[in-house]
This record gives sequence, C-alpha cells and structure tokens, in this order.
Amino acid sequence: MKKSSPKTSLSTSVRPDLDGVRAKVQRRREYLDLLETELGNTRRALQEFTDVYNRRVAPLEKQRARLRQMLDEILADQGPPASGWLAGRRGKPYAAHNQPPEEPASEQERLPAKKPLAAKDPDYERKLRELFRQLAKRYHPDVTHNAAEKKQQEEIMALINQAYMNKDLETLETVAKSHPAKAGGSLGPEAEFARLTLELRQLDTMIFEVENTIRELDLSPAMQMHTESKTERNRRDIFADMESEYRARISELEEQLLGLGVEPKDVSRN
Repeated sequence: MKKSSPKTSLSTSVRPDLDGVRAKVQRRREYLDLLETELGNTRRALQEFTDVYNRRVAPLEKQRARLRQMLDEILADQGPPASGWLAGRRGKPYAAHNQPPEEPASEQERLPAKKPLAAKDPDYERKLRELFRQLAKRYHPDVTHNAAEKKQQEEIMALINQAYMNKDLETLETVAKSHPAKAGGSLGPEAEFARLTLELRQLDTMIFEVENTIRELDLSPAMQMHTESKTERNRRDIFADMESEYRARISELEEQLLGLGVEPKDVSRN
C-alpha cells in the first residue's frame, strides 16, 4: 500500500479551510465595495450641501460678524466712567446696559462648518485601500520560499503597512512603481491560505474604518440638517430659514449702530 507523502497530506488537510477562507474573503470584498459606494454618495451629498451653504448663508454670516465686531468696538471705545459705575443706575455696571444681546449658542452650534467637510478627492481612501490590498497580496512574505526574498518582502510590507496607516497614497504608488509585479507560478495551498487569512484581517479592518467614517459623517451637524431637509414630513428650503434668521440679526445690529450714529453701509465696506 502506497503511503501519501507528508506534503500531500498537509495540502489535503488545508483544502477545506482554504475554500472556506476564500468564500469569506469574497464576501468581505463585496461588502466593502458596497460600503465604499455608500461613503462616496454620503460625501457627495455633504459636499453639495456645504457648497450651497457657503454660497447662500456664509456671506450673511460674515456680514453679521462684521457688524457685531464693529458694535463691540464702538461700545468698548466709549468706555465706562473711571469708577466703573453709572450714576443713577444702582449697582449695575456700564456693560450691563450697553452690551448687545447674546445670540443663542444653539443656533451657531447647529450651523455647518464653512470649510467643506468632504475630501477634495472623494475616491482618495478607496484608491488607498485598493492599492494596499494589491500590494499586500503581492508582497506577503509567504508567497516565496526563498529566504532572501522573504526578508526583502517583509521589509517592503513594513513600508506598505506604515504608508497605509498614515493614509499616504503617494508612498504606496511609489512602492508599486519601484517594485513591479513579478510573473510567478501559483501559490501552494499553505501559502495561499496564509495570504488569504491576512487579507481577511485587512478587509475586516478596512470595513471597520469605512463604517466608522460613514457613521461620523451621518452624525455631523451638516449631514443631519441635510437629512432633516429631505424628509417627506419636513421637506423645505432649510437655507431660506437660515437666510431669514441671519437677515433678522443683521437688521437688529444695523439698528443698534444707527442709534450710535454709525452708518451700517460704512461697516459693509470694511
């Protein structure tokens, strides 16, 4: 009776696990693709919302800030009497009678940032992940049995991992160009199993990162306002509401400046 060699027995025992990990990797790849599509859509919607805000609301916000600054400077220049108290106003400091009314903090907190929240290149992180996966597959130390090549690929993988952690796409592209893929034979079952297991861990990490990024964007004030404005029950032009609020504040500040003998138009030209 012919005995199978240890190598053949090991390859046979690896086969069921190899098929299983291949299936897991494929499912993770498909799920990551769906997440990246969702992330791209979220970022585009957020960018569009922010662009409209910057065009319609930000100029009014800037005008209100100029008026408020001018009013504060005028009141500060007038200055209180040396004693710090006004005659006939019992125990109330000068500032208490002349300080403009405070604006609700909650209103400022709910306004989106004027700086775009989406990356200039929405596909940057997707490109980063795809190139990392390609390079990790190419330079996994187990794809070679040559000791010298294994050591070299371990060093390259360390560089690749560091670049990915730093979100440094340029370095990954440099590695890809300076170390072109080699046409080699197919991997043995053991090496293929090790490579797929590593890719599975990498995919799980990427999935976590993308899910977390989507969650953070969804919870941002700008995205919540965008979502609120799109709901059927509350469908409205939210920017028109903000424009009205800012114009009302601007009118109040202009009235206060006129009362102090300052022409608001002069402020607008500053």
